[in-house]
Amino acid sequence: MRHAVLPLRGAQNSATHGGAQLSKRRTRVATINDVARAAGVSRSTVSRVLNGQISSPEARAKVEKAIAETGYRANAHARSLASGKSNVYAAILTEPYGELFEDPTFGRMLQGINSALVGGDIALNLLFATTDEERERTLRQLAPNRVDGALVLSPHINDPVLNDMSTEIPTIVLGPLVEGRENTWTVTIDDRQGGELGARHLRERGARRIAIIAGPDTAQGAHDRVEGQLSGLGTAPLEIIHAPYSTGGGTSATRELLAKHPDLDGILCGSDRQALGALAVLREAGRSIPGDVKVVGFDDHAFAAETTPALTTIAQPIFDVGASGARLLNALGERQPLQSLTLPTTLVVRETT
Repeated sequence: MRHAVLPLRGAQNSATHGGAQLSKRRTRVATINDVARAAGVSRSTVSRVLNGQISSPEARAKVEKAIAETGYRANAHARSLASGKSNVYAAILTEPYGELFEDPTFGRMLQGINSALVGGDIALNLLFATTDEERERTLRQLAPNRVDGALVLSPHINDPVLNDMSTEIPTIVLGPLVEGRENTWTVTIDDRQGGELGARHLRERGARRIAIIAGPDTAQGAHDRVEGQLSGLGTAPLEIIHAPYSTGGGTSATRELLAKHPDLDGILCGSDRQALGALAVLREAGRSIPGDVKVVGFDDHAFAAETTPALTTIAQPIFDVGASGARLLNALGERQPLQSLTLPTTLVVRETT
């Protein structure tokens, strides 16, 4: 008969204890003192390098090499206390909460912001400021010691959240141009150029009885797009209707236009979602697209290429708007001079024209 051999209890405890000690040694976290010893410099020199303060190139090179060798990772909280920075940016959405999921613009813009922060230590805090209650809660989170910068995602003229925010917080508005506000810069698109491109294209495709479904009256971009559209048309449109940047907004506006102007042969929309609504109503009314009515959207969201027929639209660089805004804040943290940006739009021709 074969017998199992059991380890002595003492030996088992000894092995377990030794393994635990070995595990502790293996998982020991490197400290700033370890970095200083490996680099052959003082602890204060390491601290100055970590906090971005002035130090000699030689000392910085030694410290960076020692960090790589020891695997040291700075404690974010400790570094924020030392530097007076929170390592947090706030992204503030002033549209209703549901728009974050229904309008691809905001999701794409947030993707752009995040892309510019990947690989760094900055966290992104998403805040909402649509209602008075939301604004009050958001403003409490926007103390200068809580965030290092703010990105306001808003299409609105004179958005109230800007009036109440502290100007001590560097602020990038991803939307209409803001002038005269201290410590504030804008990343926007050339809405006027986009409007003009779409209108000229409709004229070139033979449309003459053209109506405009503009965005909300409170959105500066909506007015700028109409300005460009009027310039591109060269003549007065059949009508201009301001509506929400939504499928429902396009649906109701198109029904109104067909009732008033059954002979219209072109529609310029302020958004791709409005254009979706317009296409649906035109199909219901038995109008062929683009035979009877030609339609141009604005945004170039992913779904624009998948509509039936595929939507001609104005592409705006939504991802780049977000990324550029975050990069501006990063540059400010590196004490670089900032300048507001206006990004160009382009015409994407598909089947609705």
